[in-house]
Amino acid sequence: MTRFQDPRAAELAQQIDQINVTGWEGACDMALQHVAKGELSPVETVLRFDMFQKRAQDTQGKRQAIWAEQVSQGISGIEWYTVEYGGVTVELPRLCEELMLVPGDKKILIQSKPVALDFLAH
Repeated sequence: MTRFQDPRAAELAQQIDQINVTGWEGACDMALQHVAKGELSPVETVLRFDMFQKRAQDTQGKRQAIWAEQVSQGISGIEWYTVEYGGVTVELPRLCEELMLVPGDKKILIQSKPVALDFLAH
């Protein structure tokens, strides 16, 4: 189970996930439905590519807006996860794939290094 350093980050990560589903994956599905099957003429293929490119740019713009909000509000991109092995359990931080690092996140990661190394040594 994971938990976020800042509880507000969960909502932002969920928004990014939704953008990815509707944007990137939707754009790829649209492009592959007809282009990969060879059902389109060269002109139609170019038009589909333009639509794909526009959708991908819109998706990137939405992600950038959420990241800008995250950074401006100082919402940590760190999530904590639990690792268990050989009867030893530790909680370690990592950067959430959907979010950005903000000031202070690097310090959290560096401070957890000895815990991670001790766990690996065990």
